[in-house]
Amino acid sequence: MKKVCAISKKEFEITDADLKFYEKMEVPLPKLCPDERQRRRLAWRNERNLYRRKCDLCQKKIIAMYPADAPFPVFCPDCWFSEKWNATDFGRDFDFSQKFFPQFQKLQNAVPRLSLINARNENSEYCNLVGDSKNCYLIFGSLGCEDCLYGRPERSKDCVDSLDLWKSELCYESVDSENLYQCLFCQNCANSQDLNFCFDVRNSHDCFLCAGIRNAEFQILNRPCTRDEYFEWKKKWPIDNLENLTEFFTEFEKIKRTAPRKNLIGVANENVVGDHVSHSKNCSHIFNVLDSEDLRFVTSAEKCKTCQDADMGEFSELIYEMCGFHRLQDARFSHWCWDGCQKITYCSTCRNTKNSFGCVGMDGFENCILNKKYSPEEFEKLRTKIVQKMRETGEWGEFFPIEISPFAYNETVAQEYFPLEKFEVLARGWRWRDPEKPQSSRKNGEKKSSFLKENLGGFKIPENISKVDQKICSEILACKTCGKNYKIQTGELEFYKKMSLPIPQKCPDCRHFSRMKLRNPRELFSRKCANCEQEICTTFSPDRPEKVLCEKCYQNTVS
Repeated sequence: MKKVCAISKKEFEITDADLKFYEKMEVPLPKLCPDERQRRRLAWRNERNLYRRKCDLCQKKIIAMYPADAPFPVFCPDCWFSEKWNATDFGRDFDFSQKFFPQFQKLQNAVPRLSLINARNENSEYCNLVGDSKNCYLIFGSLGCEDCLYGRPERSKDCVDSLDLWKSELCYESVDSENLYQCLFCQNCANSQDLNFCFDVRNSHDCFLCAGIRNAEFQILNRPCTRDEYFEWKKKWPIDNLENLTEFFTEFEKIKRTAPRKNLIGVANENVVGDHVSHSKNCSHIFNVLDSEDLRFVTSAEKCKTCQDADMGEFSELIYEMCGFHRLQDARFSHWCWDGCQKITYCSTCRNTKNSFGCVGMDGFENCILNKKYSPEEFEKLRTKIVQKMRETGEWGEFFPIEISPFAYNETVAQEYFPLEKFEVLARGWRWRDPEKPQSSRKNGEKKSSFLKENLGGFKIPENISKVDQKICSEILACKTCGKNYKIQTGELEFYKKMSLPIPQKCPDCRHFSRMKLRNPRELFSRKCANCEQEICTTFSPDRPEKVLCEKCYQNTVS
């Protein structure tokens, strides 16, 4: 079946499998194409834009993903999880003379929001959407990490500046990689150690400036050498200064261009169409997925089953149109719900909540609508009436509109994957948040910083790590790209010293955006294998110059 997207006007397909899924979830056919559906979900997820403000309950100074001028109360975790307030106190009757989404927005603007979404962490206050982690700083959307800084590591330790780096240790600036140890500036690498500037290298160790190799050791620029030659070369060309790093980046780009590319990156999959997928089966149009089954249009998921149109979640089943989920079952049209939620619809920031509809900030409740509690019989009767009303207004089956997102569009992950200019955002009726103005003064000679704001100016970073001492941790640095302030943390400096790496000249945000640019778009194209000319599905568009191979030709080339 073909449909036309109500926003992009592009034609998109609904398969027989889709129809069975929609019937199972008791939802209507979507009105938007997959890209516009995902854009709408991601516009409800702010990972990286954090603000200093006060908790609206205890008045303690906190870091939050909501600015001080947010229209709703914001509580620190201690207050939000306390018994000092009750989400059902904000409960209200459904007004059948109005549409659902405006009523939900009014509820959303009344219920206290959790400043940062973190669970079971220790000494990781400056993280967001992170769980089961310890001693971490400015990591986002991560689980099970320790002593990690900046980026999106997963079950990793002592890693700095990463993007979807799994089960790794002592790694720096690594992207879409797993099971690495002591690796620097690597992309699409796995099961290796002591790699430097490597791309698509697996089951190898001690390789420098290499691409597309397997089961290798002591290689430089894809050429084997002896162990002594390798370490002598590394000694001659150390990575502890910016001048050498600049040379390495230039050579790295050259050698990456020579390497053949596999049409889709995946390991141990069965009947899967997607990129960066492993140990999964019966999935299509998925990206960055692990150990999952029966998924479609899903990104950044682990151990999920029977889900469609979902982003950033783990250990869940029967999920539709959700962004942010952890240990859920049978949930639809909801935003960041976790730890035991079941049979929820149109809910936001709820935990251990069951059989609920249109609720915000609930923890441990069931049979609630707009935060008001009902008997099981009353709940089912009223829910049926509300769904019928939403069918009449055209709201039923659609995720929350971007217009009522608690975040400005450019604060969210949507801006990373579907970037727009300010005028485009405003023309669509969405919110845009301009950067805050830099501070104009310092008190008592102290270099006072606001959180990742613009440059106060001045300090010159030594280009060689050997010339850097502990004093740098008290300085406010200026990003060479955007001019924002950033600081070097004590643990961060220890990492650079240990790994013989120069201090970064860019702020964490600009480093993140640089890593994002290394990736292909989350889009599938049809083109021919550069070797056998078989039709293949890939994230490389047909006009891209890379040599893209089908799996069989690729294995014959790199093995």
